[in-house]
Amino acid sequence: MSLLAGTFWANQSPAFAYLVSNAMEGLIDGYSYFAPVAIYLILTPTLIKLMISETRGKSFAKHTIKWYAVARLIACVYGVIWTVIAFDIPIYSSLDGFKDAIKESVTSLGYMLTHSEYFYAIYASIITTAVALRFTRAANTLGKGVELIEYLGQFIIPLIPFVMIAVGAYVTILPEILDKSLGPDAASIRANSVSIFGFSIDITSSLGMLFLYVLGALLTGFVSAIWHLGLIVLVKRAKPDFSLREYFSVYWIKVYPMLWATSSEALATPLNLNMVKKFCPTIPDEVRQFVIGTGSFLNINGTIVNVFIMTGLVAAILNIDISLVQLLLSIPIVFLIGYGVPGMPGELILFAGPMALSMGVSPELMPVYLSLYIGLQIGLPDSFRTGANSTDECLCAIILNKRY
Repeated sequence: MSLLAGTFWANQSPAFAYLVSNAMEGLIDGYSYFAPVAIYLILTPTLIKLMISETRGKSFAKHTIKWYAVARLIACVYGVIWTVIAFDIPIYSSLDGFKDAIKESVTSLGYMLTHSEYFYAIYASIITTAVALRFTRAANTLGKGVELIEYLGQFIIPLIPFVMIAVGAYVTILPEILDKSLGPDAASIRANSVSIFGFSIDITSSLGMLFLYVLGALLTGFVSAIWHLGLIVLVKRAKPDFSLREYFSVYWIKVYPMLWATSSEALATPLNLNMVKKFCPTIPDEVRQFVIGTGSFLNINGTIVNVFIMTGLVAAILNIDISLVQLLLSIPIVFLIGYGVPGMPGELILFAGPMALSMGVSPELMPVYLSLYIGLQIGLPDSFRTGANSTDECLCAIILNKRY
């Protein structure tokens, strides 16, 4: 309803739509200041609590991080395959300068590893944990931060409906914004239609662009749901008495709406911690808190999938030729940058530039590419990938608990 309200308002007042589009860019920029703090405050107490719980905690922590890394790598390949199928992307591309684009992407990634505030938050959390473990009283005090996070979960009020109004306004005037950005050559650069699974969508009108936006979001939701079902199969193998009916009625239905509404793994972590405890009371607290806490930024496979889907979608809109080979070669970049994702709405902004370089986007098209990539990933796509990320963590906790 909020999306439709934003669409209606934009049609009635173009000035409002342009105001929203400018405000959204500022809103996305604001996440980069809050996200590092959220990562630090959530990760630090879970690390400390796990480390002081049992001597085997360190081994389990390493196993969990490794398990998440392998799952992310598989998710990258999984996302590439679905993107290629959905947008009918060829195996090879005739683009020139691809090696230079990859070189620039790797350079960009290296810069982020040493300059990203998200990585700084992770480094700071690890250092704080190492120092705190030398002081028993400090470690016990900081370790209680997890309980505080869980308690604060009940006070979170979803604000995303207001953001959805803004998204509706932005997408409504997107064809006009696109034409103005591309200039006189707009007709020869941008596509008149985009095909998904062979179904063609006319994007020259506001209604067509809005339909494309919704369909792209549903594609993310569908692919993420298939991934989630795969995890359920693994859970059934690890825990034969796992009840699918109880999972959806006791846990999923009470967590997913919150995740979908807030589009934030970090904000919804307290609720997720609490509901996993109710659904799986036999899982030790240190396992639940570590798997869910670190999963808020390590287990982002829905986001990883969406990175590739958005790449295919924007490339189709701008008639940019990309290939399966290019997407596969971008996997290391996506894999590593994913460790700096904050678990907040608009998190795909981190991938926009490196993916543009990896796909060989020309300097002339770069601003338009980034604008589309960042704008179209907010709202519904964010909701679907966030819901997938965090509900996956419950299944991951069950699987990893067996190892613990």
